Amino acid sequence: MGATTAVTAAAGAVATGTDVGRRALAGLALAAGAFASAAAPSLGAPPAGPSIDVKVSRRGFDPARIVLRRGETARLVLASVEGDHCFAVDALRIEKRVASGKPTRLELTPERTGTFPFHCCLETGAQADQEKGELVVSE
Repeated sequence: MGATTAVTAAAGAVATGTDVGRRALAGLALAAGAFASAAAPSLGAPPAGPSIDVKVSRRGFDPARIVLRRGETARLVLASVEGDHCFAVDALRIEKRVASGKPTRLELTPERTGTFPFHCCLETGAQADQEKGELVVSE
């Protein structure tokens, strides 16, 4: 039975008590999804907090120190002009690839305060020591 036939057969079936209950639950799920979509900011909308441009190169991150507030959503716009890099904050389980010539957006809402080191996860040795910084989250 094809998908169209199954839908047509289901639409023509007589509803039982169980069917009505399932349909009601499906309707609630759809309504909840619609509400969540309306309540959430659209993907293109800027976050309520700051938008910070972060440049990454073989010389390191600029800025090398990023300050955010706990609970406030910020957008980091990561950009590289020379090769691929990475923005990784191990303590917050964040890892974003930064391709050359293509900005990478990262929306971040830190839930705890502290100072968290970040680095380029693609580099090793002396170059890895060059490409690092710190994310400071305050109250």
